[in-house]
Amino acid sequence: MAYKPVPFKKWFLPEMDGHTVAVYEYGNPAGIPVIVSHGGPGDKSKPKHVACFDLTTTWVIAYDQRGCGNSMPNGRLDNNTTFETIEDIERIRTTLKINDWFVSGGSWGSTLSILYAQLYPEKVRGLLLTSIFLADKQSEDWAFANEGGAEVMFSDVWLHREELLEKYQTNSQDFSKKLLPLLKDVSDPQTLDITSRILSWEGNLMTSQDDIQYFLPSDIGESEINSVKIMLHYESNNYFMTEDQILNKLDSIKNVPTLIVHGRYDVLCPLKFAWKLHQQLPKSDLIILPSSGHRLTAEGLLARSLAYQKFLMTH
Repeated sequence: MAYKPVPFKKWFLPEMDGHTVAVYEYGNPAGIPVIVSHGGPGDKSKPKHVACFDLTTTWVIAYDQRGCGNSMPNGRLDNNTTFETIEDIERIRTTLKINDWFVSGGSWGSTLSILYAQLYPEKVRGLLLTSIFLADKQSEDWAFANEGGAEVMFSDVWLHREELLEKYQTNSQDFSKKLLPLLKDVSDPQTLDITSRILSWEGNLMTSQDDIQYFLPSDIGESEINSVKIMLHYESNNYFMTEDQILNKLDSIKNVPTLIVHGRYDVLCPLKFAWKLHQQLPKSDLIILPSSGHRLTAEGLLARSLAYQKFLMTH
C-alpha cells in the first residue's frame, strides 16, 4: 500500500549567510542514518523522496535547500551556491551528532550527493543515487541547449521553447543569464509567461509516457517563480562548478560503495551519464530500469526501493 511519510520532527538550521534551512526527520532515529537531497535546483523536499526507504529501520533526514520550500527567505539568491549547500548538509550531520551516514539524492540531488562525498568521503558509508545529473556542459547542452539533444524526441515542445527564446531575444546558450533579471513577481505578466514556458520544457521531459502538457501563466504562483529563479541562477553560473568537476575528482570516492538507479528512457538526464559514472567507480552497481524515464514508473519505484533496502542492509 502506498503511503505518505510524515516527519516526526521539523526544525531549522541556525541562520547562516542570511539563510535558514528547513530540516525534516523521518523514520527511526535509532536506525540507519540517510541524508536525502532533493532535485532542482529550486525544487523542495517531498514525502515521496523518503517513501523508498523502510522507515522502521532507517532514519531519513531531508531538507529544503537554500531559498527552497520552507527554508527562509524563499527564493533568495544571495549566498546561494552549490558548495554553500554542501556545507549545509555537513552542518546537519554535525548538529545531529551523526558520525557517518548514507547519502542519497536524485537528479540535482545526485549531483549534491556526489559532491558532498568527494569533500567528506570519510563521513559517507555509501551513496544511493537516482537519475544521475553531472551538471557539466554535455549534460546541460543535451537537455537545454543543443539541437540534436532532447529536442530530437520532443520537437513540438522544443518549438514552444524556441518561441520563448525568440520572444525575449535570447538563445539556448545564454537564456538563463538573459531571462533571470526579467523575473519579478506574480503581479508581472512577463514573469508569469517566462516561468510557465520554462516549466513546460523541463516538465515534459520527465516521462515519455504522458501526453504533452503546457503550463499556463494562470498556473504560476510565487513558489513556481522562486523555483525558476533559483534554477536559472544556478544554470547561469554553471552550477558553481568547474567543467567536469565530478568526473575529475572520482578518485576521492573510489572506495565509497555506490548504488546507481537510472531509467533507460530518461530523456532529461540520459543513461550515458550514469553509465560513465558507473564505469569509473569500481565499487558501484548500476541498475537500469527498463521502462522508466526521469520520473520512475510504479515498477521502477518498487525496484528502487528494494534495491535501496538491500544496499543499506549489506553495507
